[in-house]
Order: sequence, then structure tokens, then C-alpha cells
Amino acid sequence: GKSTLINALCGNKELLESGVLPTTDKITVLMASEGDSNSDNERTKTIQVDTGVVAQTELRLLPTSSYPILKDLCIIDTPGTNAILSLQHTSSTLRLLHDADLIVFVTSADRPFSESERQLLQTSIKPYRKRVVLVINKIDILERRQGDDHGQETKQKMVDYVQEHASDLLGASPIVIPVSGRDALSWKQLQPGFVGSENESSNNSNLWTRSNFGQLETFLSATLTASSKIKTKLSNPLGVAEGILLDCKHEIERRQEDLDVDVATLKLLRSDSEAFEKDMTSILDRHRLNINKEWTTRAQVVQRVLDELTLVDQLRIGIGMGRNTFDRAWENANMTSVLSTAKESSSFSNKLISITSECSEALVSGAKKQGEDQIEYLGKRVSVISTGLKGNNSKMIGKIDTPKFQRLEDELLASIIPVIEKTIKHLPSDLECADNVYTSFCRASMLSSLLMSSGMCSTALTLGCFLDMSQGMLLCSATLTVAGATSLPLGSRYIARSFDKEWMSNASKLENGLDALFSNAMQRINGHLSDAINPYTRYVKSEETSLISLHKKMEGGIADATRLRGHINKACE
Repeated sequence: GKSTLINALCGNKELLESGVLPTTDKITVLMASEGDSNSDNERTKTIQVDTGVVAQTELRLLPTSSYPILKDLCIIDTPGTNAILSLQHTSSTLRLLHDADLIVFVTSADRPFSESERQLLQTSIKPYRKRVVLVINKIDILERRQGDDHGQETKQKMVDYVQEHASDLLGASPIVIPVSGRDALSWKQLQPGFVGSENESSNNSNLWTRSNFGQLETFLSATLTASSKIKTKLSNPLGVAEGILLDCKHEIERRQEDLDVDVATLKLLRSDSEAFEKDMTSILDRHRLNINKEWTTRAQVVQRVLDELTLVDQLRIGIGMGRNTFDRAWENANMTSVLSTAKESSSFSNKLISITSECSEALVSGAKKQGEDQIEYLGKRVSVISTGLKGNNSKMIGKIDTPKFQRLEDELLASIIPVIEKTIKHLPSDLECADNVYTSFCRASMLSSLLMSSGMCSTALTLGCFLDMSQGMLLCSATLTVAGATSLPLGSRYIARSFDKEWMSNASKLENGLDALFSNAMQRINGHLSDAINPYTRYVKSEETSLISLHKKMEGGIADATRLRGHINKACE
């Protein structure tokens, strides 16, 4: 009923084509013709209006003598947003809304406030704060269906219904005017001398009264005063700017919600990286423990020899009669070591290399698994960002891929072997160790035997009356005997501790060297893992900075628009 409504405003039934079905399939612009206002010449021409879609636009220049309403107005008739004749109708209408000073939003009494009309109000008109009057057309059909009250109760219920729902969508209570464009047009056609709403006799016509058209015309004339039009002209561009700012706000909020997911994802990745480092530290601790166990086992060989040798065996070593006994004890002590079991034929250095290689493999395997888990966790989120989907203006620069560690493993092993071999190279062989320990035992045993024999001989001679010894001499003999008896175990323990200390000092040197290598390897692993997700990390940080800047600009724009609107309202009071 829009075309019929415009025909009624202009008082010409033939001005725009109308009918039961939607007939408006083009944009029609009605304007006053330039020049002599008393001229009856009407001109029509097709023009091109940039609406973003292909739409026929017709400009009709009409004389103000026949159409006085056009003295101060330019009326644009647009296709309905729920018309089924063309999918371009809605797009054309929506693009023209931005330039309108006043929107006469027409709904029909036979289907008031349809879903498509609600969507139009909420999404396309509200954000731009346009001045809107809601017109319910075709109220004459209610009068024909009702009784003596001519449908007044139904009309009021319909007005209340439209006003309530429009208020929810627009955020303010709009003006709602029920009219019958058909009755108003019929009455005007019966009044040849009628000139708009200035004809006071129109109030006496029942047809005109029932149409309620006078309320609409009064609203238009009162609303579109010179001061009001200036205010509208100034406010409408501002409303467009405010609408754009509101869209920007919603877009920033949407992007911030996405960014919150990305920030939380990075936090989880950092937390997972910390857990990974703890796991790797645990692997390194186990490696140190295994290496130390091997060194400790080797360093305690002498103590195990002492545990097997009796005191008599040790004394026999001192007089050169216990070499075979010592060799058997040495062999047995080494048999309890992992180094020289029947099932393990590898050398000490090979054993250390084997243990360290297992640690290296565990580190690299853990790093590979960590990299794969990172990529799997990021999953589709990275794909969405990198392809710029979901309206993301900025794409992620760079590619996220599982880091490669094979080269690191090879390089780590190549560095470990020389360190171990260099440490082992300066260690004496097993035979040299046995000879050195045997020599030390001989010296300790000989000293013990000498002291004990000296003391015991002196005591024996005294008791046999071969020597006349004073009490002091007897005490000295007893002291020598005790010293000889205790020097052997003390000397043996000293030999064992010295051997242990010598070997564990080498173990400490090797541990320091390996720790430096593994520390460097962990830094490289963490660097590879960090580099793998760096494009994602950079994107999140960049988006964070960008949104902060955009939010400040948006808030500043809203503040400027509010201040400017206040100046406009004050100036147009």
C-alpha cells in the first residue's frame, strides 16, 4: 500500500501504479519541477542512482501547482522489503535508507508488523537513528469487518501492538498513525478544489475522517518545518556516522571475543610448555641418576674387594703371598658391577654413551610429541585465522607446522660422544686400577705387619725374660701392636675412599659437560617449539594492539558524535 499512500498524499490516483499484489519494482523519485510553479508540465526520465545493485530509477518532476506537498519535500517510493518479485528490492531499499531525512514506514492492517519488517527496523533503521513514523495502512478493511464501532477497538489494539513491538526494536516509542490511503485518495478525487490539508472543510467528511489521513499530513507538515528540516539535514549524516560507529563497536566486540579465545589458547600453550619443561627436567634428572649410578658402581669396586678379603688375606698381601686372592676378589667385585657382567660386554664408555643416547632420544621424542600436540590443539582456529574467515580483516602471516628435530638429535649425539670419550680417556684401565690398588694394599699391609711384629716381639722377649724392660717400654710395645692392628683397616678404608673420590671427581666433570650440552639442547628445543607457533603468537599480539587502538578511536568517535548532536539540538531549539 505504499504507492497508494503516496498517491493519496499527492492527490492523484494515477501518479504511481498500485494494485493488490506488490507492483513497485523500481525506485521512483518525486520532486518539484524547476521554473514556473504554475506550469502543468510533467517530466519523467530514467536516472541512475548508486544503490550498489542494479535497480531501475525513475525521476518524475511535477509542478507544485498540482502537487503543493512537493514544495518542501522530495518523496522516494521504494520496492517493499518483503516483495517476492525480485531479490534486488530489499537491497535497493536498504541502501537508500541511509540518505532519507524521514522514513515513513508502512505496514498493512491485514498483516501488521511482519517478520521481515521487524528485521528491517532492527538491523537497518535503528542503528542510523533515523526519524521514523510508522503508518498502518488499509485500516478500512477493519471497519468493513467490524460492527457499529467501525473497528475502533481493533484499530487501537493494532496500534498498541505495533507501538509496543517497535519500541522494543527501536529503543524508543515511535509515532504510529493508522490510515486508509484508499479512503483518503477517494475523498480527494471527489474534491476537485482540494489543496492538501489546508482545506478545512475536509474535517466534515466522514470518508476523510475515517481515513485518519489528516493526522499523517499534519504530522508531516509539523515535522518538516524549516527548523526541523535543518536539524534533520544535520542529524542524518551524524546518525549515519553513529550507526557506523555502532557497527564498529559490535565488530570490535566480536573480534575481542575471538581474541579472548586466542589469548586463553596462548595461556594454555604456555602452561603446557611449562609442564613439558618439567617432564624434560625429570628425564634429565633420571639421566644424571643413571650416569651417577654407573660411576658409583665403578668407584665402589675397592670397597667391595675389601668386603671380600679377610684380615689374613690382607696380611698375606703384605708379604707378597696374596696376589691370587686379590685378583679373585677384584674380579668378583667387578662381576657385581653392571660394567662387567657376563651379559654386558660393552666398555665403560660405551655404557655411558648408551645411557646418554637414551636420554637424548627421550628428549627429542618428547619435543616431537609436544610439537604435534601444539599443532593439534590449535587445530581449526589457526585455519580460520590464516584464511581470514569469520570476517577477520587481518590474516596470520606465516605458516604453523610441526617442528623438525631429527637434525638436533644427530647433532646432540655427535657432541655427547667426544665429551664422554675425553673424560674416559684419562681414566686408568681396569688392569692399571687393580695394580695400583694392590700396590697400595701391599704398603698398608706391610706397615701394619711391621708395627704389629715389632710390638709383639718386644712383648714376647720381655715375657721370656730375655729383656729387662721398664713399664714404659712395655707400654710402647703394646702401642706398636695396637697401631699395627688398626693401621691395616684404616689404611684400607683410606685406599677405598681415595679411589672413590678420584672416580667421582671425573664423574662430576662429565656431568657438568653433559649438563651444558643438554641445557643447550633444551634451549634449542624450546626455540623450535616457540618458532613453530610464532605466527599465531604474533597474530594474537598484533590483534590485541590493533583492537586497543580501534577501541580508543571508536570511543573517541562516539564521544565526538554525542557532543556534536548536543550542539545541533541546542542550535535548532
